Amino acid sequence: MQPFYEKDIADGTTTEEEVVELLELYRIKITCIECFASAGVSGGVLSGNTFNNLSLGGQNYDGLSAVTPLEYLIIEAGMRAQTPQPTLSILYDEKLPEDFLMKAAACTKLGMGYPAWMNNQVGMNFMLRQYGPEGMDLYDARAWCLGGCLESAPGCFLPLEYNGKVTMIPGGASPACGTGIHFTGLPKVLELVLTNGVDKRTGKQVFPPHNKKLETFDELLDQWKEYLDISNRIVNKVNNIQMDVWRKYNMPAVNSLLKPDCFKKGQHIGNCGARYNACINFESCGTITFINSLASLKKNVYDTKKYTLEEMTDAMLHNFGFRTAYDTGVFSPDYRESTDDAQKYAEIFADCINAPKYGNADPYADQLLRDYHMYLLHYLPTLESFFGKPEYLCQISVSTHGPQGFITLATADCRLAGTTYSDGSVSAAPGTDKNGVYALFESATVYDHSQNQNAQMNLKLYPSSVQGVQGTRKLLELVRTYMRKGGFHVQFNVVSSDTLKEAQKTPDQYRDLMVRVAGFTQYWCEIGKPIQDEVIYRTEYEEV
Repeated sequence: MQPFYEKDIADGTTTEEEVVELLELYRIKITCIECFASAGVSGGVLSGNTFNNLSLGGQNYDGLSAVTPLEYLIIEAGMRAQTPQPTLSILYDEKLPEDFLMKAAACTKLGMGYPAWMNNQVGMNFMLRQYGPEGMDLYDARAWCLGGCLESAPGCFLPLEYNGKVTMIPGGASPACGTGIHFTGLPKVLELVLTNGVDKRTGKQVFPPHNKKLETFDELLDQWKEYLDISNRIVNKVNNIQMDVWRKYNMPAVNSLLKPDCFKKGQHIGNCGARYNACINFESCGTITFINSLASLKKNVYDTKKYTLEEMTDAMLHNFGFRTAYDTGVFSPDYRESTDDAQKYAEIFADCINAPKYGNADPYADQLLRDYHMYLLHYLPTLESFFGKPEYLCQISVSTHGPQGFITLATADCRLAGTTYSDGSVSAAPGTDKNGVYALFESATVYDHSQNQNAQMNLKLYPSSVQGVQGTRKLLELVRTYMRKGGFHVQFNVVSSDTLKEAQKTPDQYRDLMVRVAGFTQYWCEIGKPIQDEVIYRTEYEEV
């Protein structure tokens, strides 16, 4: 829209204030769009959000800053009309103007949960890695954007002839990049390894019994990989059949009109008419709950041999002697009500709490995260999409860490049955990051984020930590530090836990309060209680 805005301003057809007002009205209009779906999808996964996302910043066709005067006004409208949609994403690049970055940081600090921050260089590198076999070059890599809450999507530039000049305009160049194997609860698969494939909550034999003693940590991990593969191949087959039916009987004609190369190929996007088609993913949930659970099992069972695997499993099946979230109705991991069995499991519970945790720059736990990513990097391309293309890792929990946690029994990291998983993919599990935010950054970047479609970090800041102009600068420097270390994404809630607790008690007084969940912003009152409890308990940084 920049070329049209530029001409209208020059001709005196409109003013900046009028444009800001139009952008504010646009925000209201987009927020009014509701997601009509089942209660499980809308409340448990999407929280009613339709994931409209405006990507700002990044690089233009020539490799220079893509920031335009209109993008300043888009941020201004987001500051004035504080609505959940559309969310804003900054494609952070060292070439972006400092005053633009400061304006974006000032907007983030207002506490609406946007804009989130993505690493433009990491995004470009992923594009070249994933779509290079289909001909992706550096120019097209610069046209990438967010195709949902955090689904990095390929694009390309095409010329727009308007007002006596040619402008290279970026646009999408693939089908949706948020379709595939969704959402796999990594801790639940590990639970089923410990219970020989039986879901003890329902009594169902989910996976074939492995009947192994799992005498080494490698054997435990190999069995987890085996069960994960069984799940993935079934879900992938179902998805491929579903998408094949859709493309044949619900052909995406209008969407195809908006994608380059469809006319040239004479095919719609369901038949690989788009320029890039290796866009189907595997989406995970509960990554850090899984990693911390592995660290606890490795430490307590296999390294120190303080407990047998059977003893650990027994303690987890008995919820370490506490009441479950099913009973208490509280889904935050900091809330515990003892039962008569609490003393029996007190020691093993304490050792699970004290086991190494991700997010503290501790190689013991962080190496497990790196090994996990390296495994999936090589394993996932063995799965093919309905396009016949290799699949890859997408890490967005959205709100699934609530319902996924609800169906999962206690885990070895000391999380209790029914409580939410850790959010995002590189966020620390609430209350476990003890060494500050920069130690968390060290842990999060132990692997190359450009190997995957994304990585997701959620942080909660106490409002006083970013007060004033100096606070804005501190927030920007925090983002800049993480980006320079190779982090892909970071987003913030700038709100106190006390405010959130009060809003949970008296929701009618906080109808306009918004929070960042996991890739999207939503009104606090429209989020289910499990996710509310999880957001409240996220580590709150009082200094940055």
